[in-house]
Amino acid sequence: MGRLALRGGRPRRQTRRQGAGQPHRGTRRGAHHMTSSAAGSGTLYHHPVLLTREQHADRRVVPVTDWRIAAALNAVPVTFAEFESLARELPLAFVPAGRDGEGRTRVAPVALLGLSEGENLCIDADGRWIGTTIPAFLRRYPFAYATADDGAPTLAVDAAWPGFNTAEGERLIADDGQPTEFLKQTLAFLERYERDTLRTRALCDRLVALDLLRGGEIRGELVGGRRLNATGFFMIDEQRLATLPDEAVLELHRSGLMAVIHAHRVSMGHVQTLAARLSA
Repeated sequence: MGRLALRGGRPRRQTRRQGAGQPHRGTRRGAHHMTSSAAGSGTLYHHPVLLTREQHADRRVVPVTDWRIAAALNAVPVTFAEFESLARELPLAFVPAGRDGEGRTRVAPVALLGLSEGENLCIDADGRWIGTTIPAFLRRYPFAYATADDGAPTLAVDAAWPGFNTAEGERLIADDGQPTEFLKQTLAFLERYERDTLRTRALCDRLVALDLLRGGEIRGELVGGRRLNATGFFMIDEQRLATLPDEAVLELHRSGLMAVIHAHRVSMGHVQTLAARLSA
């Protein structure tokens, strides 16, 4: 991966954003039924553009504090680097993520934020985040990693974000045309996020290769005894895990995947945490 940098000229178009959108798959919703296709429904980035010195020298950014911008997201992509911290508060599962170049199934990890389409149960009425850990996917907003036409990694920003303005907030580009300290920190954060995303993708491929994932339901109980059934997700196949040969188990430990598996197990107890918020 090349080093992420600020563009010096005006790019023709943006060709790829680092997870900037959510999966746009059809959903099926019952009274309290969700499929994995509902995961990530909703849009966070509305008008992403590449940040350039020429076009945005006077721009500033007000960091996000009101998370109602994510009120319609019931799930977001996560990386394995944040699994342990997120597992203490949110359910973590896997969803279908298309196929690789050879036609093999791919999966991606997500954190569940709500239990039905367009519902985020992790934001209070004033826009404050409920909990101590906000997924990195959200924390990077309004910025995202991008690839320009020439293949160079660069920075995108959501121009629709009201906090992207000329009047207040953190300045992005200094008088000499160089990134400010705030923007340097943002670039470093996005570089780490991209590395974590690529590593997570490779490790997910390994979980699939070891046949350690199975389809299943995420279940919870709502007030009055009503049941929640979320289908179309993948979870760790405990029976398959128990029968792995020793060398495969050793690989899981050395690669960090065993810690991921443990965090996934712990996290599933928080389905009921979300159900309790829905019932409140």
